[in-house]
Amino acid sequence: MPTSLYTENSEKWKSLASIDYFTQFVKAWIPLNAWYKNYYPDLRTDRAAINEIKFHPNKIRNRLISLLNDSSNDGSAFRSRIAELHFELERKYVFNKGERISFEKVVIEDNPNKQNNFSYKALTYKVERDIAGRPQKEIQINIIKNDGSAKFTYTQTNGFNVAELMDRQEFLRLTQTQQNSLKVCYEAINPRKPINLLSHNPSDCITMGSFSFISDSDALCKGVIEILYKLRNALFHGEIIPDSDTNKVYEPAYQILYTLIQAL
Repeated sequence: MPTSLYTENSEKWKSLASIDYFTQFVKAWIPLNAWYKNYYPDLRTDRAAINEIKFHPNKIRNRLISLLNDSSNDGSAFRSRIAELHFELERKYVFNKGERISFEKVVIEDNPNKQNNFSYKALTYKVERDIAGRPQKEIQINIIKNDGSAKFTYTQTNGFNVAELMDRQEFLRLTQTQQNSLKVCYEAINPRKPINLLSHNPSDCITMGSFSFISDSDALCKGVIEILYKLRNALFHGEIIPDSDTNKVYEPAYQILYTLIQAL
């Protein structure tokens, strides 16, 4: 049976009735972009401006932290949007520069730990980066025996890369325990060490919708701003598939962003 004209028209009108949250997000980002270009005139890049917004008092950061701690309906509605964004990002994976955008694994700031060492089962594991007088990306990785001799030594020259370390034959010749210990030591100095903004402690958390987030408002603030920026990049750089599922991700993202720009 051929499709009726009424059915065809219904489907077309239904698609037109759907709100394009990709465009809405862009429209909300434009005033934010204009504001931080004016507020931080000496910063040359969007990334530099976003970092300033994350770390220092300003209208966007102040409003975000206020809403995270607000017990009124406005605060509850805002937190529910964050929960909705988390839910949609878990349902539909979105990537920026090959990395998945997620509240459960987000880099909110540079890791200040540049060296790490510990002893375990007669071996000392030691890793150090950004060594004074050495090339910027160099990382020294060592396992030292009790007598001071080297069990394992490697100088990484192209920056932090756990996969490259684990592919080395010298690493593969270590026991499984030694490999795991060295990996733990190494990952502690990851310059872009991600954190999980979700909490598994019901007695110390911020409830948003049906989810429990960590009770650190400062970290949550940085995380929300970072995720909005990554969603902006994924959209502006053509990294997303503009389908209905991805549109659902950008709906709460737009609502969060729209609420924040009201402070400008």
